[in-house]
Amino acid sequence: MPVLITKNKEDINNGGIDKLPLTKSKNGYVYVQVKRTADTAMYSMTNEKFAEDDSVGYEVFRVLVSKPCTIQQKSGVKAGMFYQYPASEKFPGNEDFGKIAWAFHTLEEAKKKFAEID
Repeated sequence: MPVLITKNKEDINNGGIDKLPLTKSKNGYVYVQVKRTADTAMYSMTNEKFAEDDSVGYEVFRVLVSKPCTIQQKSGVKAGMFYQYPASEKFPGNEDFGKIAWAFHTLEEAKKKFAEID
């Protein structure tokens, strides 16, 4: 019988959804949640590799939710093991910009878009 490893057993049992983090590192940037509603999020972004670069950008997006899934490890030491992941909110991908996600240089522009899509 295959082994089932859950990412977050409590969330799976309660039918919950993993929420977006308050902070996250992605693509060389540090993202910090500025504003959030049920369907919309705004994050500030700063360059994590160059501390002297104090410029800040903002991303506003509609929150995406991935479906729960079970994935089998195909190779390596853990081959044959199954990993179960609950539904989870996720950041938009590069292909989502201009459709459900937007980037801005100023907080004022980001707030305006946030109000528009929320």
